[in-house]
Amino acid sequence: MKKIIVLLLTFWISMCGCLAKNDETQDAAREKTISEIGTLVNSQKYQTALAKCDYALKKYPDEAFLYYWKGTIMSSLNDKNSALANFNKSIELNSENPKAYVMRGNCKSDLEDKEGALADFNKAIELDPKNGAAYSLRALVKLDLGDFTGADKDLDLGNKLMNSKDE
Repeated sequence: MKKIIVLLLTFWISMCGCLAKNDETQDAAREKTISEIGTLVNSQKYQTALAKCDYALKKYPDEAFLYYWKGTIMSSLNDKNSALANFNKSIELNSENPKAYVMRGNCKSDLEDKEGALADFNKAIELDPKNGAAYSLRALVKLDLGDFTGADKDLDLGNKLMNSKDE
């Protein structure tokens, strides 16, 4: 009986090792896919990126970065409502990504939801106080809302932060 238990435990431990390696392989494949989609988006190959993203979402439906990239693609293709839905899902899955808030805020601004955009830019800045893009985009919203002093301060700070990254 002891031998059977030892054999079962040995088998179970070896299977856990295989499962862990399998998880690592899946994680690496997921990360590679996300990176490839990002490269396609940055190269403005939106249709190819969209197809790859849709395929990846079938395989990894709970991956926040895939929804982030799909939102970015849809925004670039000027489908702001679809972009907004994807950024919402990305934030639902990972509420700690400041870039998702910046992109969602930009969509909201394009859709004339200035207060919603302002809230998203504020959240992005809360998560990443050195995010120059969030300050600059928030400045534009503040300008639209008539807060000229706030817009001026945000624009100055956004420019300083973005220029300091270039150095």
